[in-house]
Amino acid sequence: MLTEENRQLLLKEPEQNVSILCLAEEYPLLEVMEQTGMLMCRFQSDEEWCHFSHNADAGFIKNFFGKHGQRQFIVVSDSHLFDWINKTYRVAWSISCYRLFLNLSVFPEPAADIDQLRPDDLRYVYDNSKYQQFLNMDYLTKRLELGGGYCIRYQQSPVAWIMTHDDGSVGMLHVLDAYRGRGFARRLVSAMSRKVHQKGRPVFAHIEPTNIASLGLFGSLGFIVRNRLTWARVSKP
Repeated sequence: MLTEENRQLLLKEPEQNVSILCLAEEYPLLEVMEQTGMLMCRFQSDEEWCHFSHNADAGFIKNFFGKHGQRQFIVVSDSHLFDWINKTYRVAWSISCYRLFLNLSVFPEPAADIDQLRPDDLRYVYDNSKYQQFLNMDYLTKRLELGGGYCIRYQQSPVAWIMTHDDGSVGMLHVLDAYRGRGFARRLVSAMSRKVHQKGRPVFAHIEPTNIASLGLFGSLGFIVRNRLTWARVSKP
C-alpha cells in the first residue's frame, strides 16, 4: 500500500497523478522508489507497470534504469519527459492519450437498454477490440470483476460495450459498425461515468489525439482535456 506520505506527495498534483492514486486502491503495489519528492510506483496489472509521478525528471529516470532490468513498462504524464525518454532509450512501442475529466454532481439514470456485461461476453469483446496487443482475457476478467461493464444487446449478443481500465478510467468503449449512429456510445459513457462516480472515484478517460470522434463524444458529455499520459515498453540503449 501507499504510505500516507506517498499519498500526500501525489495529492500535490491530484489530476496528473490520478492513475497512481486509483491503481493503489485495487492492484498490488510491488515497489515504490522515491527521490526528492518524486515517486515511481510499480503495480501488477496485465504487466508490471511503473508509474512515475508527474514531477519526475530525467535524473530520476536515469536512476531508475540504473537500478532495474533491461525491459520496463513505464507510464509518464509529462510529454516533454517522454520525448527525452524516446531519444535516450529504446522504445519498443508507446501509446499516448489525452486524459479528460468529468466534473458533475448529478448523473442521469442509465437508459433502459443498458445491460450488465457478463463474463461469457468477454471473449467476444476481446475478439472485436482494435487494441488486442494491449489486452488479454485475464485483464478483461479482472476489470469486469473490479470495475464492472455495461453493454447494449441485440438478440442477446452485445453490439456495444464499455468497461474501465486498471486505473479506473472509463474506456474500452466499442460499438459494432452496423450499430453506430444510434446513440449507443453516448448512453454507455453516461452509464459508466455514473457508476464510477457512485464508487467515489474521479471520472476520467484516456483518448488518443487522433480519435476525433471519441474526443467529440466525450466533450459533448462534459469531459474536459486536462493533461496527457503515455504508456511505453522501454529498454536500456
